[in-house]
Amino acid sequence: MKMKWRKVTALALAAVMCISASACANGAQNTGNTTQAESPVNTTVESQTSAADNTTAAPGNDAGNQAALRVAWWGSQERHNMTIEALDAYAAEAGTEFSYEYTSWTSYFENLATQAVGSNLPDVIQMSTTDIINYSKNDQIIDLQPYIDDGTIDISNIDQSSLSGGMVDGKLAGFTTGVNTVNVLYDKEAFDQAGVTYPSNDWTWSQFIDTAKAVYDATQIPTELPFLAEARWLVEAMVRSYGYDFFSEDGHSLPWAEDEAVVTAVIQAVQDIYDGVKAGYFVDPEVQIAWSTTEDYFIVKGESAMSFQLSNYYGVYCAAAGKELGMVMLPKMDGGSQTGMYLNSNMYWCISANCQDPKAAAAVINYLINDEDACKMIGTDRGISLSGAVREMLASSEDTDVYTKNTLNYVNEVSSAVKSTNPADPLNSAEAISVLKNNFTAAMYGEMSAEDCITDFISQAASILPE
Repeated sequence: MKMKWRKVTALALAAVMCISASACANGAQNTGNTTQAESPVNTTVESQTSAADNTTAAPGNDAGNQAALRVAWWGSQERHNMTIEALDAYAAEAGTEFSYEYTSWTSYFENLATQAVGSNLPDVIQMSTTDIINYSKNDQIIDLQPYIDDGTIDISNIDQSSLSGGMVDGKLAGFTTGVNTVNVLYDKEAFDQAGVTYPSNDWTWSQFIDTAKAVYDATQIPTELPFLAEARWLVEAMVRSYGYDFFSEDGHSLPWAEDEAVVTAVIQAVQDIYDGVKAGYFVDPEVQIAWSTTEDYFIVKGESAMSFQLSNYYGVYCAAAGKELGMVMLPKMDGGSQTGMYLNSNMYWCISANCQDPKAAAAVINYLINDEDACKMIGTDRGISLSGAVREMLASSEDTDVYTKNTLNYVNEVSSAVKSTNPADPLNSAEAISVLKNNFTAAMYGEMSAEDCITDFISQAASILPE
């Protein structure tokens, strides 16, 4: 197959007006179900990078009858390199010509907003969990379901429930690049020293509290405060135990807030944690809130028994600790009817409404999510693959390290236990989530009661979400 040399081209961007500022503000939240600071993907800011000076043409064939597709994403240089490698391989095989538009997080959505004004969006777009709603509601990205229906995008190895994360107003606005979830890390050495049995995936909240006490009583090793920096992840697992989503389908309310028994149980759980702070078997919040790097966390120093984390950080913490940590699902609430676990979409692949060959663009998305060689090149940078076949391939590969294998196996276990992937958060959810975070921190400091922590959040959310 005759190849064209890669050439660097210039992308002329129009001046950014107020719409770009708005889109950038939405993008900066990137809350979806993760924050930028704690996102499972690397969104390293590279101020010297811009879409204009990182637009390249990938090699294709000389037939001239193949679609030339523009593909846009944000991320670190490592992500750029891996993505280009994978797409170059596709270009060589399929004869499709690409134009790559990649940049850092800070300028990405500003560039997209500028392009949207001129109906000049890239064909295939990496989209955040918050911004996908805006672009879908403005009819700037298309429904991908027709390309699943016609077989262009193969979901035979993907649970249908996993697609729910990209649904907006009944349309599949984006295809999840990968998923992430929550977990409890535990130090096996601390448990062995205490003579306490390792936790299992079916444990309950009261067993978690009893376990933290037992390890501390035997060793004086405390447990880290559960999700002190992101209380929403903790409370979401609690209410899901009772069968509730955190936000209503329309995003205007908290459905669980109407259930007095559930609210009471959540309040008691917050009180349980604060009681542990006072008794010493949970880490002092003043100490924990100051942690800013992986190395700060007690779990990597052998100074805490358990730590609530995102699953993508498992390998990072194990490497920092210099040992293989245990990993288990979050405990189910004692009165709950199901696991409180959930899967979060990291980000999405979308197709713009101005794409002239959406079927070709859909074929590229299919390649990125299903092709084993592509997934080896890209790895888990954009999350754990939705494809069970890809996860199994990576888990069984000799090139995959034990920490990544443990993470893949864990996500498989969670995938088997949950019914769906979380949808994108409501547009105005960030403010409500911030209220819960601040209230929970105040409660751990003893500056707010557990009851006020939750009831005040419910009250403020009721005013914020419908706006």
